[in-house]
Amino acid sequence: MSGNRRIDRILDPSYLDGLEERGMDELREMRDETEEEESGVSYARRLVQGRLDILRRELVRRTESDEDATSVGALLASLPDILSDEAGETSIGARRRPRLEPPPSLERIHRREVDRLADAPILTSLHERSGDEIGEILERFAEKERELSDLRRTLLDRIDALQGEIARRYRTGSASVADVLAPRG
Repeated sequence: MSGNRRIDRILDPSYLDGLEERGMDELREMRDETEEEESGVSYARRLVQGRLDILRRELVRRTESDEDATSVGALLASLPDILSDEAGETSIGARRRPRLEPPPSLERIHRREVDRLADAPILTSLHERSGDEIGEILERFAEKERELSDLRRTLLDRIDALQGEIARRYRTGSASVADVLAPRG
C-alpha cells in the first residue's frame, strides 16, 4: 500500500517487520498509533451500524404498517431502541480493553465518509425515499460495514502482534516492568 496517511503505513505489510529488533518505546508507540486507528475505524463502523439499524427498521415499518411512507414519527419514536447497546453488535466481538474514542480529527473524517454513503443525512431525507432507494442505501452501508469490519480485524491482528512482542519481552526478562514505572526525565 502506498500513501502518506498513517493508516496506510500501518497496513503496509512491512510495518511489523523486525519487531524483535525494535526498542520498547517504538513498540509501544506503534501499538498506540494502531489502537488509535482501530478506534477511528471502530467509530465509523458503529456509525454505519446505527444507520443500518435505522434503515432496516424503516423498511420493516413500511411493510408492516398502513402508515404513509412519508410519516417517520414511529421511526423517530423507536430510535432509542434501535440505537441502544442491546441491539447487538453485528461483527467482531470485544477483543480489547475499553474502547477509546477517536481523536476529533479521525471522528470528523469518518463521519463525513459515512454521511457520503447516503448522499444526504438519512433521518432528514428518509421520508423522501422510496423503499427501493432505501434498499440501495442499505446495501451501500452493508458493504461499508463489511469493509470496515475487515479493516478493523486487520488492525486488531497488528495490535495483537505488537502486544505479543511486548509481552514476550516481559516474559523472557528482556524488558522490565520497572522500566515502565520509572520516572522519565
